[in-house]
Amino acid sequence: MNVIEKTFEKKLKEKLSKMPVENLLSEMTNNSYYFPYNIWKKYFDKKSIESGKWISWFATREAEKITDLEQAQTLKKIIENKNKNTEIRRKSFFCLGHLSKNTRNKELFEYLINYLKSEPEEIQETIFASIRNAEKPIEYNLKPIIEILKNGKIGMKTSAAVALKNSENPEIELILLNSFQNEKNKHLQEMIASTLRTLGTEKSLYILEEKLKIAKGRDYKYYIKNAIEGIKERINTNANTVY
Repeated sequence: MNVIEKTFEKKLKEKLSKMPVENLLSEMTNNSYYFPYNIWKKYFDKKSIESGKWISWFATREAEKITDLEQAQTLKKIIENKNKNTEIRRKSFFCLGHLSKNTRNKELFEYLINYLKSEPEEIQETIFASIRNAEKPIEYNLKPIIEILKNGKIGMKTSAAVALKNSENPEIELILLNSFQNEKNKHLQEMIASTLRTLGTEKSLYILEEKLKIAKGRDYKYYIKNAIEGIKERINTNANTVY
């Protein structure tokens, strides 16, 4: 990357990091290039600039790092205002999800997933994307996610399965295994296997190993094998941990 481009990128990142959340939400919808090509066009090939990242990409990366709990009330007000710009409201769900993840905040997490019952699929997908990597202690309420896993459309079932990653509730493993055995959609089974990799126990190993014996398709086998290896590694790590 050219030094001039790096300078513009650095300044943009610094600017975004200091923005109030309301302004950051707007920048998350800004599909302008971060580099002002029209000013510097005699020095750069236009195609190389247009293949770069939009301001919205950098703003979204900044939103993923949010940790200031004082921003929660602002985000809630936007979410609760159904007349708010649809895209800004959706980005607010995204920010609040990452805030709950980054601060391990149970109240914010459960506030967010309760909206799964009433919001359209686009918002549900955004909520799932923002919490999928969150640690989910045993006391977290995951029922709205489980409901979609059991009764949603196939695409939403898949997103729900991924959103259950890192749950510490042993019942989640059983629910996922039940879906894995009963669902016929291979992609959904792959995503369930991916989630089981993060929380599965010996219960999962037998079922996954039996499935691997008859599995067909390179990607399908990969997900199941990867889940088996991940579970075994985690079990061995826990067994060797000295307290």
